[in-house]
Amino acid sequence: MFRHFCVLFLVACTLWTAVAMLFLVACSNNGDSGGNNERDGGSAELVLGRLQVPLFDSISIFVSAEDMENIQISANSISDNIKVDGIPLGENRKFEVKVYADKGKLVLKGEANTDIAANQNTKIHISLTALYGFLRLEIPLGLANSENIHSGTLTLDSLRFQMQIENGKGIFNTGALPLNQTFNMRIELKGQNDNILFFGAKEIKLSSIQQTETMQLKSTIGTAILELEASSIEPLQILAVLPKARSRPPENYGDLFFTEFFAAPTSGGSHFEYMEIYNATLDTLELFGCRIARDRTTIAKTYRFNMPENLILPPMEFLFLGRDSIKNADFNYQDFTFDNNKQSLGFFCNNLVIDSLYYSNNEDNPFPMKSGSATQLPLSNFKNRDRGSSWCLGSSPKQDAEC
Repeated sequence: MFRHFCVLFLVACTLWTAVAMLFLVACSNNGDSGGNNERDGGSAELVLGRLQVPLFDSISIFVSAEDMENIQISANSISDNIKVDGIPLGENRKFEVKVYADKGKLVLKGEANTDIAANQNTKIHISLTALYGFLRLEIPLGLANSENIHSGTLTLDSLRFQMQIENGKGIFNTGALPLNQTFNMRIELKGQNDNILFFGAKEIKLSSIQQTETMQLKSTIGTAILELEASSIEPLQILAVLPKARSRPPENYGDLFFTEFFAAPTSGGSHFEYMEIYNATLDTLELFGCRIARDRTTIAKTYRFNMPENLILPPMEFLFLGRDSIKNADFNYQDFTFDNNKQSLGFFCNNLVIDSLYYSNNEDNPFPMKSGSATQLPLSNFKNRDRGSSWCLGSSPKQDAEC
């Protein structure tokens, strides 16, 4: 029975309708040397802003005006800057941008007009309109997948997408879907014998504006409520809470574990040290009454700090802890200090050991340690996290490590 907190993240890549901008800089050479001059025309540099396009194919730029021949260029990769040369100087030059993805579908378009004048730099903003969106559905299953969910299917009308399982999550990715169109969505999660464990159906409309939807998943143990929140800036999210979901203190070894630590910063010394832990369960873990310490009995502040009241760790999420100089930490501690070369590190709740780690760079089980670099653990290596070879150098707070 699926008894835990199940959080589904549905990411609608509506291609940043409101925020994806092209910064267009039109400029001309002063004509002092043998390059472009006023007769040859000016150049325009398109500086791409926050533009993310799944299944990207190509981008096309079309420049036109009544008193000039049309100019068209295209590229099969998105870079920060795209330069258009040889634009005749004059007024009211029209720039049209089109982005294609998923086998030639026009997914983004935008246009703007500007003058190309000698010895002047002109910057304009082209706001792109999304014609298609992409859906990404992430279903936390737990690293151990204790409920033995084996496969899943996402159906949108006649379109079917199969679930991939990666690092404790079931993931669906769709192709380009037209915006402002209504879809009949159905989700099925199946066991190893192809028996349906959870299912739900809902009519949804993929939109680039803010919206809120609800959906019910049915199972043999009750009903789950899904709340769908969408916006043009933030990803779409679905939150599923089953009737027997638990919010509890950590109570088993491995409920959470260390995934990253920064023991030897190069500047500021210990003031820039940090660590990260990960909730490997499908429950919300209440951390008050727990502590991080060198060992179970230590009371020295340099090797121990207590979790504050009301601090919780959602299922399958990271918690980023750092010294006061770490501004984006979920919780800042003051006195705890790492040893640069070797140290025991434990997470304790009362007398329970929830996780323990011993890192060293000079013994039989060396961990990757380097001044100025953090040490991190990919989630796929969680079963062998006591081995130094399972860790690597790098920094990825609140994200899975890439080694």
